[in-house]
Amino acid sequence: MTKRLADFLTASVLLLLTLPIVVVAAIGSALVLRAWPFFVQQRVGRDGTAFRFIKIRTLPTTTPTYLLKSDLCFDEVPRFTRMLRDLHLDELPQLFLVLTGRMSLVGPRPEMPEFHHRLPPTFAAARTTVRPGCTGLWQIGAACTGLIGDAPEYDRFYLYNANARLDLWILARTARMMLGFAGLVKLSDVPEWAVPDDRAPAVLAPRHEALVELADADLSA
Repeated sequence: MTKRLADFLTASVLLLLTLPIVVVAAIGSALVLRAWPFFVQQRVGRDGTAFRFIKIRTLPTTTPTYLLKSDLCFDEVPRFTRMLRDLHLDELPQLFLVLTGRMSLVGPRPEMPEFHHRLPPTFAAARTTVRPGCTGLWQIGAACTGLIGDAPEYDRFYLYNANARLDLWILARTARMMLGFAGLVKLSDVPEWAVPDDRAPAVLAPRHEALVELADADLSA
């Protein structure tokens, strides 16, 4: 409940501050791509429930809805919308999903249903014990250009060590990256003060047995 309240208050402030950016970005997207500027996908959220995930459109309407980033030809992306992607400004509408409780400011990246079902069952179930995040350890990690399943250690580390200090560090690091003051992180970059002293599975109070199994796994891989 404390995290939910913090999410709601922080997202409300961020929405007020960034609303002009969202409006300009949406108008620019509509003019450049000649299409409705908001792009909606189905993603898997907490407890495995699907929800509508919204971004500012940055790709032509001819692009397949569930195209992998690795298969994207950036030569076909207009300069304006490519800038939105590079600065992650296309992600700002997700703050509305934080207000509605579908997402959190920090958490695992919400996966597309097709790829969620390809993840190892224990890992997939553990990721849905918490709300997905607008940003998170994997999202700012060095492996974010690939698939979530290719680098599960980021989400495992976050789920095992989740606490307010780690969330604050991730938010601060995300802001620095968006401003160009920091690069992608490795797990070794996470400061000791952001990790709980006692990481016993009992302190996790898991909502799903999969999280217990995850806590017992080798997280150093």
